[in-house]
Amino acid sequence: MTNHAPNAFLLALFAVNVGAAPPPPAATYRVIVYLTSQNQGPIGIVQGSPGLFYSQNGNIISVTTQGTVNTLATFPDPPYTVESYPVAAANGLAYSSIDQIGSGGGSANVFSVNSTPGSELTYPVQSLAPVIAGNLPNGILFGVAYGFTGGPPDFATVDLAGNVAPLYQFPSGDRPGAPIYGADGDYYGTSQPAAGGGNAYFYRLTPSEAFTKLVTLPFVTTDFLGGGLVLQGTDGNFYGIQSTGLGCSSDNPHGGVYKLTLSGQYTLLHDFGVCGKAVVNSLIEASDGKLYGTIQGTSVLFSLTKSGDYRVVFNTTNGLTQGVCQCTLVQGSDGIIYGTAVGGGPSNFGVIFALDAGLPAPKPRAQEFTPKAGAVGGQVQIWGQNLLAASVQFDGVAATQVSNSGPNYVLATVPVGATTGPITVTTPGGTVTTKAKFTVK
Repeated sequence: MTNHAPNAFLLALFAVNVGAAPPPPAATYRVIVYLTSQNQGPIGIVQGSPGLFYSQNGNIISVTTQGTVNTLATFPDPPYTVESYPVAAANGLAYSSIDQIGSGGGSANVFSVNSTPGSELTYPVQSLAPVIAGNLPNGILFGVAYGFTGGPPDFATVDLAGNVAPLYQFPSGDRPGAPIYGADGDYYGTSQPAAGGGNAYFYRLTPSEAFTKLVTLPFVTTDFLGGGLVLQGTDGNFYGIQSTGLGCSSDNPHGGVYKLTLSGQYTLLHDFGVCGKAVVNSLIEASDGKLYGTIQGTSVLFSLTKSGDYRVVFNTTNGLTQGVCQCTLVQGSDGIIYGTAVGGGPSNFGVIFALDAGLPAPKPRAQEFTPKAGAVGGQVQIWGQNLLAASVQFDGVAATQVSNSGPNYVLATVPVGATTGPITVTTPGGTVTTKAKFTVK
């Protein structure tokens, strides 16, 4: 079994005319910590709380913005492979999984940690190894799961007791990328058919297990860190990485970033060319509405507007001090972009860095809440994005008990005096009010 870790997942100066406002300051790049672990370089970075991030480098680690590193879970390799970086769940824990291969096949376990060393909790053995990709409004997790008998992978959910439940089995030989949960409540992703089966495709999977191939994509997915990555922008469209591969001939697929509408319109926003210098490893949407990513062969961090305006934000030039292959990114609740480089640094075990491009704190998005009705004193779970350090109001009445579980969940207690109405969530990035109303019984 191979490591199927998802991939999971920067500004430039603009010329100005005389008399116009001065240009924004140049982006600043800072190494938070040089890693010295004997394991692999860090892959994936997710925020757990303000100033605290999780990553995995064969172990699960936490890193503060001040450079304090703690090992939260350790799994010797071999025999274990950590399958994904941690994903926050609704219960305050972050989940990942391991698998091990034996003479009679293999087995997998889901495990969880919190920010405290020694908090690792390993759940019962599973016959499928899940690569956890995200969390859901109901509090459970989802991703792609792999068996140990050579059969096709499954789209699967993972409950908070570590149980893996297959929802849909992909065609034999398919290699799906990390799926996402769409704004409409369906799942979306890309997959590469079996060898010789043609180009990659973009699919939709409903919670009722209806699977549809929506679009055949004009490229073949190749195996690199960002291969198969897709995200849904705040404009409702999908954005992803077009793979480069099949050799360095200009006739072969070029690396790029594309835009895809649900109606099937495919637009290549930027063509990076062929070979290693065209491999885009990471892509995120930041608080200014632009896409940000990294290029593997050149260690360039770039920004790209949704109309295709490409700018180099920062170009690392010294692997010893800045790291090599800035491969995964996330925007923190403070607006700064944080990332991992899988190599470089004094010990060549990679670095975790911060790129301050002057971006605002991301605006909160409160998309769903449960239950839909309840009495004063009851708890309501709000799910969305960018919800760290939140305060909550129920139809204008402030909740006095509010807590976060990662950036996707807020748990608030219905306050005395609350009446039926929408829920408002305020963070350092702004305020959002739900379209639906919470009914106070």
